[in-house]
Amino acid sequence: IRGVNVFPSQIETVLLNQGYPANYQILVGRVNNTDTLDVLVEMTPEMFTDNLGEINRRQKELVDGLRAMLGIKANVKLVAPKSIARSEGKAVRVIDNRKI
Repeated sequence: IRGVNVFPSQIETVLLNQGYPANYQILVGRVNNTDTLDVLVEMTPEMFTDNLGEINRRQKELVDGLRAMLGIKANVKLVAPKSIARSEGKAVRVIDNRKI
């Protein structure tokens, strides 16, 4: 992504260090010939709240943590508990939507 090797294990390390469960998905896309990185992170029921300020704060902490680990900006979307599809066997962590 933008000349940087990004490994799912790096993203997982940031999530686990900040207290998130290991259920996430990485969406790679392309806008105007530039790669984009979106990370969908499932919140735990305890983290899920109606307080938008709290959700925005958590989102910013993740963006900052990922930027420090990866060296590039990743868009983070916090999603409701159990909203990321689970699969039998190996989890699908990376979805590459680029049309190269």
